[in-house]
Amino acid sequence: MTNKVSILQLGALAALGLAAAQANALCTFGGSGEPSLQGSFNSMLGANTLNASTACLSDGNDAAWSTVGSIGQIDIVLELAGNANTNVFGVYDLNDPNARLSIFSGSDTVGDQAVLRLRQTVDGWRLSVQQVGSSGWTHQFISTSAFGFYLSVQGEGTFYSQTSRNADGVDHLYAYRGTGTPFLSGPLQGEFFSRQDYILAWEDLRGGGDRDYQDFVAIVQDITPVPLPPAVLLLISGLVGLAGVSRRTS
Repeated sequence: MTNKVSILQLGALAALGLAAAQANALCTFGGSGEPSLQGSFNSMLGANTLNASTACLSDGNDAAWSTVGSIGQIDIVLELAGNANTNVFGVYDLNDPNARLSIFSGSDTVGDQAVLRLRQTVDGWRLSVQQVGSSGWTHQFISTSAFGFYLSVQGEGTFYSQTSRNADGVDHLYAYRGTGTPFLSGPLQGEFFSRQDYILAWEDLRGGGDRDYQDFVAIVQDITPVPLPPAVLLLISGLVGLAGVSRRTS
């Protein structure tokens, strides 16, 4: 029994190590003729501060997200898409992509902000959104403490942070962790791009389109990726507990 648990523990630790090793990946871009995501990074943060090709999280490590505490903030910092007037950006239940909560829609633009609140209730986990300057909250119950982000595009479909849910099989989201340096321009000028912040950069055309990933760009603050699916985290927690039982009974 002890040997079996040890093997399972090693497997779980290996999975965690693999996730950590794959924190960053090579992200590829096309040529749209529009300002590049790298150019936007250089303008906002300074040249060579954030590399759009090598600093992105690996696909899968940006699929599931959660708030650091109970409150996070989201800011639109770039939107260059021809579909900008109809795009809808929001969050969804990882187990039910139809359970969605809109954060920004076509009438919103660069500089607009929203607050995202995640709380556990007697009925489960509840996501709430309030746009800055608005007095009301909108709500959506989800099945776990983690959630995904989505971008709905008129005539193109809905794209999810879980690439496996995208009908075209394309990764439409590139995510970048904060550098700890200040923003030099843009709506967040003078604020720090802290290590608890992430840039979410989206491609809004089916099939990958022009692969410029600057069609809709938002910064999430005090919101962090969950590298492994919640079910895997629960499995690992169970294995650790099982190992403790094994040590006490062996």
